[in-house]
Amino acid sequence: MTAEDWAPYGIGEPGEGGWYPDYRTPPANVRPEPTSVVAASVPEIDRSMLALVMHWRLVIADLADFFGIDLYDPAVRSRPWMGVRTMIFALLEQPDSRLRRALTRR
Repeated sequence: MTAEDWAPYGIGEPGEGGWYPDYRTPPANVRPEPTSVVAASVPEIDRSMLALVMHWRLVIADLADFFGIDLYDPAVRSRPWMGVRTMIFALLEQPDSRLRRALTRR
């Protein structure tokens, strides 16, 4: 649409190029069609606790590969859970983790 098309809805005095500083909302029959936003190709990952529990074997394997953590080691089990939980969710950010590949929705 051009400045001339929008002129009937302009408020105030037109500036250089014919554009007004503000516009009233035009009637629905002359409004431009909404454009669809193209979503970036960011993969959608299921981050629910249910998904993690259902893929627990991958959690165990990835913790060993990425962090050298044996979740069944008594020293690890005596650690605060929040640190282990943080490492588990960090696996979802690792592009090469088995867990991320399994939980990525296609």
